[in-house]
Amino acid sequence: MPADESTPANRTNGLSWRYYAVVAVLVLGIVGATFVIGQRAGWNQIGTGGVNARLLPKVGEPAPDLFTMSADGQPMLLSAFRGQPVWINFWGSWCEPCQAEMPAIEAAYKELQPQGLVMLGISQKEDVSQSVSYAQAAGATFPIFWDPSMVWANVDPASVPEDLRQVAKDTKSWQVNNQPTHIFIDRNGIVQAVILSPMTTEQAVSYGKEILKIPYSGPALGPATPEASSSVSPAASPTA
Repeated sequence: MPADESTPANRTNGLSWRYYAVVAVLVLGIVGATFVIGQRAGWNQIGTGGVNARLLPKVGEPAPDLFTMSADGQPMLLSAFRGQPVWINFWGSWCEPCQAEMPAIEAAYKELQPQGLVMLGISQKEDVSQSVSYAQAAGATFPIFWDPSMVWANVDPASVPEDLRQVAKDTKSWQVNNQPTHIFIDRNGIVQAVILSPMTTEQAVSYGKEILKIPYSGPALGPATPEASSSVSPAASPTA
């Protein structure tokens, strides 16, 4: 005998089923719309480009100057390396992909450094002493520098010349939200590659050799030095 849908219990069950069906359709619609919007915004490219890549210097454009300090408190300007190919590695000891690629990065550095490539390991979101300790334990030998956003806490502001204050402002244009981030810059200061993922030794060597091949075409240069200015005094030398 067919169920009597006119009873209160059956009417309640029917309404409950229809209610949950409507809710499910609404939830799926919201999730679908969010996914489409996210794809348009570049969510599907985070870590390999997309949103993060748009915040960084563009390939084919001059790299903005960058001011930071070495682990022992020496100031450094990226522009001081003009005439030399530069590989910047933005990384952190807390970053698992950075940890995983460290042996490959060190092997590439050992191959490329004797050929004239400069590598700058810029720590991110941590005290530089933590980066140095991890790098030493991992056998890394490339130079390591402060996160530029943290460096001013370790510099005596009264000793900073006006030109370096402007460089500090320019440094803010380096918005690095992905670790590791690798940037390869040729001798003329032009960005040739931006890599937002871990690399193998072969990949790193390949990018490094590409910028090594590009000749310098600018004005005559004096002796290259990483120091920004001898007049900049660290507020305190961090312990490496």
